Amino acid sequence: MYNKKYRLENFEEFNGHNPMYATMLDCVCYPAYFNVGERGWFLCVTDNWSGTTHRVHTSIVKDVKYTRDNKIIVTTQNTRLTFSLISE
Repeated sequence: MYNKKYRLENFEEFNGHNPMYATMLDCVCYPAYFNVGERGWFLCVTDNWSGTTHRVHTSIVKDVKYTRDNKIIVTTQNTRLTFSLISE
């Protein structure tokens, strides 16, 4: 599943504001590692023209849900991230 392209569709912040997420909204992302009780990792292509990719680590993952409509919802200590599958 993690070899597919996703888009960061939405984010909710629980403990303050991290401006990084606003710059990644609607960008292509590649979920890499989301294990409950550990920090999560994903790649994010922030510039489609040059292909600039950033490695992003999250706070401790509390929950990961996979929905029937091909979304991954990751809840961490500080943020809830919603990734939607890009159908090509």
